[in-house]
Amino acid sequence: MVLLSIVLGLQLVAAGQVPNLDIAPGCRAAAAVDAGETSEQGCLVDERTARDALAKAWSGFASSDKTMCVDQTRNYNPSYVELLSCLEMMRDARIPYRPGMGTTPLE
Repeated sequence: MVLLSIVLGLQLVAAGQVPNLDIAPGCRAAAAVDAGETSEQGCLVDERTARDALAKAWSGFASSDKTMCVDQTRNYNPSYVELLSCLEMMRDARIPYRPGMGTTPLE
């Protein structure tokens, strides 16, 4: 059953669709752990905002990055925030550093 869901998830990624993640358990867990710092409702709002951003930018991310990041987010409570962060880091890592462009290299 797990293998089937992974295969289906990878097919959705390949088909160009943002995957449907069950974010409720992760938000419940975050609210329980943070005890007052994070509300479950606030977490759900953040997740929906991240999903909307993913839907707008999804076609601009490399297929290999989508496959890898979706696979990584399935290993724990899935999160659109985590998925978006992963995809943005993968994309940004490909941007070459150019001295004088207003950025400072890490020391």
